[in-house]
Amino acid sequence: MKLFALMLAPLAFTTGVFVFAGVLGPMAEDLGVSVGHAGQLQSAFAVTCAISGPILAILTGRLGRKGILVATMAYMAVMNALSAQMPSFGGLLTLRILAGAFGALALPMASTIAVALVGPERRARALAVIYGGVSLAFLSGVPVGSIVGEAYGWRASFLLAAALCAFACLMVLVFVPKVPAPPPMAKGAFAAVLRWPTTGYLLVTMLAFAAIFSAIGYVGPVVTKLTGFSGPGVGAVQMISGLGSILGLTIGTRMVEGGARRPLIWLFATIFVAQGIFAAGLIGGAYGGLGLAVAVIAMAFGSTSLFGTAPIVQTRLAQAAGPAATLAFALNGSMVYLGQGTGVILGGLMLGARGLDYVSTAGMAVAVVGLLLAWALRTRTQTLAPAPS
Repeated sequence: MKLFALMLAPLAFTTGVFVFAGVLGPMAEDLGVSVGHAGQLQSAFAVTCAISGPILAILTGRLGRKGILVATMAYMAVMNALSAQMPSFGGLLTLRILAGAFGALALPMASTIAVALVGPERRARALAVIYGGVSLAFLSGVPVGSIVGEAYGWRASFLLAAALCAFACLMVLVFVPKVPAPPPMAKGAFAAVLRWPTTGYLLVTMLAFAAIFSAIGYVGPVVTKLTGFSGPGVGAVQMISGLGSILGLTIGTRMVEGGARRPLIWLFATIFVAQGIFAAGLIGGAYGGLGLAVAVIAMAFGSTSLFGTAPIVQTRLAQAAGPAATLAFALNGSMVYLGQGTGVILGGLMLGARGLDYVSTAGMAVAVVGLLLAWALRTRTQTLAPAPS
């Protein structure tokens, strides 16, 4: 129950980030902006998280982990509820930035507590459970947000996210025990985290998410273009991403435990293929049954490969971060958010320059960079050394 309660934090948080992705069209029309502009609500939130996460990790280094997580989820519940009431795009953008600024600790705090609750031999599985919350957000939370938004208006999607955050807050408060605050980070700990190959693994996370979110950030319009679906249909297709993410976490965990050789190369290659399938379908004019097959296959392969990278990176950070574990997790969380925001921005640029059909080509280009990075890391089996004590 402890890990389940912790898993709810990233589930609720991630749902709040992308809960309106399936109703971008109606939302943009209601707010009087383009779909590309509406999509930037996601990137603004994510990039703010990326910037504030490490700063908050340092500032809260000596505070209780559980208390911070409870406060974070309560804050997100309030911010999502306020987002549902905002009448203008500018006001909503401001709220999303404020939400991202202080919500960035949800994933690293949940990860840090999970590591503290289990032994070293169970770290990979515990971290996979925490990332499972992100997977379940794409499997259930975000699709349900699309369905609710289609039925009751996009503002109802934010109310759903607020309710989930409040429930997660309550579950953590009741079922998660207090864990000792980590010892203060030694002088030079930040520098120890930011050295190669640790920086390489952090970039793996950023590039993997950026490659996928160039298209997934616009999943509503993309799925509608391929299938003609809206509302519940878009939500049903979105669930494929969640199923793939659960499969990816399982595969990534087994790669870690089985000592797989060069797993990141294979995962980035599959990400490239997934974005290529999206591009072929959109540019080639696939529609109906063929378009549905394109959407399902591309989303399944993409999300499986994306979340396959998570246990690999997280486990290697956890193995050697020592007193700087929270900082390492916060930085990796920042890469998740920065990757999401960067992907949405790149997809939006391609949307403005060439149209919706080409959004995933930006992801293909990012996946190539990821392949080169994975090749550079291919012989590395160790991550950062423990922070100096």
